[in-house]
Amino acid sequence: WLREQYNIEVELSDLYNILCLVTFGDTESETNTLIAALQDLAATFRNKADKGVQIQVEIPEIPVLALSPRDAFYSETEVIPFENAAGRIIADFVMVYPPGIPIFTPGEIITQDNLAYIRKNLEAGLPVQGPEDMTLQTLRVIKEYKPIS
Repeated sequence: WLREQYNIEVELSDLYNILCLVTFGDTESETNTLIAALQDLAATFRNKADKGVQIQVEIPEIPVLALSPRDAFYSETEVIPFENAAGRIIADFVMVYPPGIPIFTPGEIITQDNLAYIRKNLEAGLPVQGPEDMTLQTLRVIKEYKPIS
């Protein structure tokens, strides 16, 4: 919102906080613009804050690594529906920003808890980065082979 309305880029943000830096390199005019923008932000979203809607997102367990990231990178892959990905080995990085820490790194086993965590973050409005399909309708996974009978 600050970027779109005031051309202000914050240093850090999450669901409930922002961090803006003011240094000796910033002018008084720039600082006044930041103050006005924050006042406008507070006034614009005051009613939403009064509703007290807080989204609780529980962090899932770290996935089990089935392949090294290098082996996953060089493996043959396929694209499958997001909803069918539990139990498969991920081929892409998947991270929610903020904080930008990977939920999956290539070679990890996808769990239902991790998929639910991604869904909850999307519902909260946080962008997901890394996967080939940014809409997350699908995920790229390591191709499974059937044994010869």
